[in-house]
Amino acid sequence: MADTYLILSIFVPLVGSILCLLFPKKVRDFWALVVVLLSFIFLLFLISPVMKEEIIGINLISQNGGFFSLSFLADGISLIFALVFSFIGVIALIYSLTYMKSYDNQREYYFMIPLIIASLIGVAFSENLILLYIFWEIAALATWRLVGFHREENIVRIADKTFLMTFLGSSFMLLGFILLYNQTGTLSITQLKGIEISNLKGILFLIFLGIIAKSACLPIHTWLAEAHPVAPSPMSAILSGVEVEVGLFAFLRLFGYTFNWSGGWILWLAVISSLIGAGAALREKDIKRIIAYSTVSQVGYILLGFALLSKIGFLAGLLYFITHAIAKAGLFLGAGAVEQQYKERDINKLGGLIKTMPLTGIGFLFCSLSIIGLPPFGGFYAKLMIVLATVKEGHFFIAALAVFAAILTMLYLFRLFNGIFLGQGTLGRAPLKKWSTVACVLFLGIISLVIGIFVSQVLELPNIAVANIFK
Repeated sequence: MADTYLILSIFVPLVGSILCLLFPKKVRDFWALVVVLLSFIFLLFLISPVMKEEIIGINLISQNGGFFSLSFLADGISLIFALVFSFIGVIALIYSLTYMKSYDNQREYYFMIPLIIASLIGVAFSENLILLYIFWEIAALATWRLVGFHREENIVRIADKTFLMTFLGSSFMLLGFILLYNQTGTLSITQLKGIEISNLKGILFLIFLGIIAKSACLPIHTWLAEAHPVAPSPMSAILSGVEVEVGLFAFLRLFGYTFNWSGGWILWLAVISSLIGAGAALREKDIKRIIAYSTVSQVGYILLGFALLSKIGFLAGLLYFITHAIAKAGLFLGAGAVEQQYKERDINKLGGLIKTMPLTGIGFLFCSLSIIGLPPFGGFYAKLMIVLATVKEGHFFIAALAVFAAILTMLYLFRLFNGIFLGQGTLGRAPLKKWSTVACVLFLGIISLVIGIFVSQVLELPNIAVANIFK
């Protein structure tokens, strides 16, 4: 039965997204939410067998020669990522029911959101690298359309840049996959594990280019800060909460699980990316650009944990992926609520909104504190573990830079919160929006706190995932 749930978690939102093009408006919006929610429920049924260290695999179609197969694999790693992808999708769609009402192109919007969630879950569960690449590019196409959702000339240009930069990276990744096949005769993730491959470092470098392009990591990061201000806020929650982090999944799956290889230069790239992203966030005034550069910074932090190739590094990276995805989605949804209510994103022109938007402010603050890494929020334990893992592996200077990046994170997020919610403010009280948008931000903030309070329980599945890597 577990393999059925695995297939349904991908194909229910995939097929359901197509039906969104056919249904009338009254049905379509809720239908998009229902199919993503069903996917999340199906994934919940996989937790029990995976916690028992079962590996759930299914092969629907195989091609002679091993180049392509419609095969899926569910273990601790893939299930963690798939659960977070679908969860953020559900929250973003609940938020969208109110937020998107006044915009055009809603039919396409409610087609694209379930499609992007289905494709990201497909990436997480793909056992064949070409299948992974297909889902990867479906997500890129959906991202392109959603970033360019408002169709203005400048917005379309930014959407095109987003697609072209990520597509360039994924083209190098595909070339790496082809070189792997030429040497091994297979693109099965499990069959590739442990195989001796000549010029492995060169092949993995090509794959890594695709990973950092998708994850907006230095130096292929500039598209993200341009994409967020023009994309609808629910899409921003998905883009920074899950879309860019699918690259981190690919790194963990291939560099950690399959090949068990990393390099010191990756550690340096991760921490420098974290520092530059934080520095850029300190200079910005636009709410969405600040949060976008925060994503660049925090993705570097997660990559640092994974690139250590140690048990504590993997565990810390997985925990921070969970906490960051939830908290960052909360920040973007909070930013969307402020922008829609006051038609302003410049923190120098805002202020004092804690009086008019107190619940949104509380949720925004909780999400900020989690990303800052303040106890007892979930981000505290994850960041502390990453720094300790870096020290344990002997990278003392990199650990010191990671601590400095965390200090910069505190500075720009306090500056952001202060600019929006504290002070006197001059905008006054705007008409109250629907409670669903406020509830989504507050809920994600509370979840960020709950993760920290019950961190030992949250770490149970990541512990299983990490144990499976070292089998």
